[in-house]
Amino acid sequence: MSDAAELLFDVGDERLLTIGSIVDRLRGEFPDISVSKLRYLEEQGLVTPRRTKAGYRLYSQDDFDRLVRVLSMQRDEYLPLKVIRRELERSPASPLPSARQGLRRTDLVGTGKGREYTAEEVMQLTGADLGLLEEMEDYELVHGRQVSGVKRYTETDAGIVAAAAQLAQLGLRPKNLRVLKSAVDREMGLIEQALLPALRSNRPERRREGLEQLDDVVQAATQLRQLLLARGVRRLTGAERL
Repeated sequence: MSDAAELLFDVGDERLLTIGSIVDRLRGEFPDISVSKLRYLEEQGLVTPRRTKAGYRLYSQDDFDRLVRVLSMQRDEYLPLKVIRRELERSPASPLPSARQGLRRTDLVGTGKGREYTAEEVMQLTGADLGLLEEMEDYELVHGRQVSGVKRYTETDAGIVAAAAQLAQLGLRPKNLRVLKSAVDREMGLIEQALLPALRSNRPERRREGLEQLDDVVQAATQLRQLLLARGVRRLTGAERL
């Protein structure tokens, strides 16, 4: 019997699910979820399933709801796990405060406008320290702007810092992330080459058409990048040979 077996257990009035059942239920909203990911979240203290005498994990509805919250915060708000854990400890069942909701997934072809954050707010929201934030500015990964003598950062900047803070925990510092920025810059060069004539057109209808095409191209390019990365991960782990 594997730990991922599709089984349900009734304990009193409560129905508990195996790790495999939880993965199946989560996969609709979180396609990249896996048994190993759930085990990692458990190791990080973000969920604590019960155990059978044989050691198999059993998850309650509360565990499932907690996992949905953790995965949503990680996906939509780019928060490091240590920040998510602190948020759960602060208020296990409440929704995120409005300040954190500002770090939702960015509209890729939006105006980029929205709430702005001071350096202190960015650090509080993302778990980054001042050294990391300054290093990211040095490598032009984020761009703070002075407003009345105070440097402020956009929602996109805050999301980038949150992602970089996670990578920093694995030893990947901003100087290592320049390769990612360079890849995006080259990608934008291709997109600009294809769509700039339409976006700069004097005809309003042609510009609207260009914006619609831009949205389609960016979404397709983002999906392609994610799929190529997923294939690379499978090769790294040997999963492609299984």
